[in-house]
Amino acid sequence: MTDFIPIRGYATFDPLRHCWVGSGFEWEWFQDLEIAREDRIMSPLKRIAEETEEDYQRLCDILRSAGVTCHRSHLDMTRYSSLHDVWRPPVNPRDHFAVIGETLYATSEAQGYGDVLRRCDPRTVHIDTRSIPVSTAVLVRVGRDVWWDIPHDCQPQHAEEYVARWRQDGFRVHTSHRGYHSDAVFCVVRPGCIVSLMDIQDYHQEFPGWDVMYLPDQGHELMWPWQTMKSRVGRRWWLKGEDHNHQLINFVNTWLTDWVGYAEETVFDVNMLSIDHNTIICNNYNKEVFAHFRKHGVEPIIFNFRHRWFWDGGVHCITQDLYREGEQTDYFA
Repeated sequence: MTDFIPIRGYATFDPLRHCWVGSGFEWEWFQDLEIAREDRIMSPLKRIAEETEEDYQRLCDILRSAGVTCHRSHLDMTRYSSLHDVWRPPVNPRDHFAVIGETLYATSEAQGYGDVLRRCDPRTVHIDTRSIPVSTAVLVRVGRDVWWDIPHDCQPQHAEEYVARWRQDGFRVHTSHRGYHSDAVFCVVRPGCIVSLMDIQDYHQEFPGWDVMYLPDQGHELMWPWQTMKSRVGRRWWLKGEDHNHQLINFVNTWLTDWVGYAEETVFDVNMLSIDHNTIICNNYNKEVFAHFRKHGVEPIIFNFRHRWFWDGGVHCITQDLYREGEQTDYFA
């Protein structure tokens, strides 16, 4: 009998037991191309490839030490005749999947994730080939309540179909149309505790009585660690030490435009992964945020994903919780 990966998830802070972790690329994929002789391009690409994988392995070590089973996806390049056929490595599983209740939703196009999907019981996986934007990058689960920021390109009838489905499963569904990833602007850390940018939603109405810590003066412009490179990359990506590497910038902007995201919209201080009610993984130290954690009895673990500005992915983006303990609890009864 096959041991399938169990699927369950009602709240973003419930104890995590099974976690999907992404992967990047191998620099050898480029060795047969003409750019293999261009050190100004290949040296940074090799650094991104090797350090990205080192960081994924470090994250898995952190999760395993907390009793979490990790499941990795890797792109099988033998299935592709050319790098031109590769849209993007499976870096950010969060952007493509969602576990809501006891169902894993796979509703958007992506490459390289089939190895983990095949290890899930088909009865627990909902696949929709219409490319519906259902992912826990735009969807937040808090027990019986689900907040879904519906992207602008989602057809209204498709959104209504999924809202009806979840309501039938007993969820209260709250929708919005901000048009960006929710996990880039706020994080529900544990019951009663939220970290957020300003003016995201009416927390007094939607999370009555909860303690919301607003990041002070954390505009997107202030979050960017460079000034000289951002205009040449469309504010989409950055690689430390390569601000004046025009060969690399032109190559990425021309050939790897789908590999990078739009990092300007992501504030990594809020892109965090809760292991349980009292433990959370963060991308970096923030004095105000950590004081908020202490107030609520939450222990932070710092995980430095060194190339998050290239991949447009913090620790929440590069993971997807597959199984969390917990029930469809009503936190706002």
